[in-house]
Amino acid sequence: MVSNLKVIFMCITLLLSVGLPVVLAVIVLKKYSGVLKSILIGALIFFISQIVLRIPILQILSKQSYFVEFSKHYIAYSLFLGLTAGIFEEVGRYIGFRGFLKDRLNYQNGLAYGVGHGGIESIFLVGIAYINNIVYSFLINSGSLDILLKGKVSPEVIRSIKSALIETPASTFLLAGFERVFTMAIQIALSLLVLVAVKRKRLYYLAFAILLHTIIDAPAAYMALVKVNIFAIEFVVLLWAVLSLVYIIKWKDIHRIQES
Repeated sequence: MVSNLKVIFMCITLLLSVGLPVVLAVIVLKKYSGVLKSILIGALIFFISQIVLRIPILQILSKQSYFVEFSKHYIAYSLFLGLTAGIFEEVGRYIGFRGFLKDRLNYQNGLAYGVGHGGIESIFLVGIAYINNIVYSFLINSGSLDILLKGKVSPEVIRSIKSALIETPASTFLLAGFERVFTMAIQIALSLLVLVAVKRKRLYYLAFAILLHTIIDAPAAYMALVKVNIFAIEFVVLLWAVLSLVYIIKWKDIHRIQES
C-alpha cells in the first residue's frame, strides 16, 4: 500500500510543479505588458533543447555498452550530465534571445523567458511524472494495477512501479516539489545571465552560464548517484536558489544596466 501521507505529498508536489509556473506567468503578464512572447519562446526553447534533443540522445546512449560502462564512473558521468545540460540549455537560451527576442533584450523579458523555460521544465519533468505517480498509487491501493497493466508491460516493470512508490520515503515526494520552487529561481537567473551575453555581445557571459549550470547540476547528480541524503542535496539546491534570487533582484545594479 502507498500511504495516505505519500499521496498527499505527491499532490502538493503536483500543485507546486504545475501551479507555480502558471502563477508566476500570470504575475509577470500582469506586471509587464508584451512579455507573452518571451514566456512562450522560453518554453519552446527548453522543449526543443531538452525534450526533443538532449533527453532522447541520452536515452539512445544509455543503450550503448560503452556508455553504460562510462556511467559507472560517477564523477565523470555527473560532469557529463551537468555539462550537456548546460550546453543544450544555455546555447538554447542564447539562440532564443538572439534569434527571436533581439528587440526585447530587457529585464522584464529576461524574467518572462526564465518563467517560460523553468515552468515548462517543471511541468514536463515533474508535473506529468507526479500525475502518473498519483494514479499508480490509487491503482496499487485498490489492487487494480496488476489487472490494468497485465499483458501491456512486463511483470518486472509492474514490480518496479510498486517498489518505487511503496518503498520511497514520503519526504522524497514532498521535496521534489520544493526543488521545483528552487529550480525556478535558478532558471530565471541563468536566463538573465544569458540575456546579458546577447545584450552586451559578450560570449564569455554565455560560457559562464554554461559553467554555472554545470557546477549546479553535476554535484547534485553525483550526490544522487552515491545516494547522499536527499535533504543534503536539496539544501545545496536551496543555496543556489537563494544566490539566484539575489542576482535576479540585483541584476540591473550588477550589470549597471539602466532601462526605462
